[in-house]
Amino acid sequence: MELFDEISFHHIPREENKMVDALATLSSMFKVIPHGDLSCIDIRCRVEPAHYCLIEEEEHGKSWYFDIKRYIKDKEYPLEAFDNDKRTLRWLAASFLLSGSVLYKRYHDMVLLRCVNAKKAE
Repeated sequence: MELFDEISFHHIPREENKMVDALATLSSMFKVIPHGDLSCIDIRCRVEPAHYCLIEEEEHGKSWYFDIKRYIKDKEYPLEAFDNDKRTLRWLAASFLLSGSVLYKRYHDMVLLRCVNAKKAE
C-alpha cells in the first residue's frame, strides 16, 4: 500500500462484480516485481457473446445442442454413443430444461438462458 498515493475501497454487489472477479483471477497468475515491468492484459469488446465464436455447426447441419435436446425429449442417445458418451449426455442434460420446443440452459441461481444456434435463430 505504501507504493500508492491514495487508496479507496468501494463495495460492489456480487452480481455486478463478474468483470472484477475475472480480472482478479487473471492478476493472481502474474508475479509482480515492485518497480518492474508489468504484464499487459488486452481486453476486447465483442458485438456478440464470445462463446458464439467457438460454436460451429456440425457436419450434418445440426445445432450443438441437438443431442441434448433429443435426449431430454425422447430419451434417445446418438447411434454411435458409447457408455461414457451416454453418461456425459445425461450429466449435461441435467442442466437444461425443455419447454415445448425451446431448450433453456439452467444455471445454479435458476436463471434460464435460451439456447440458440450461433448461425441462425430457431
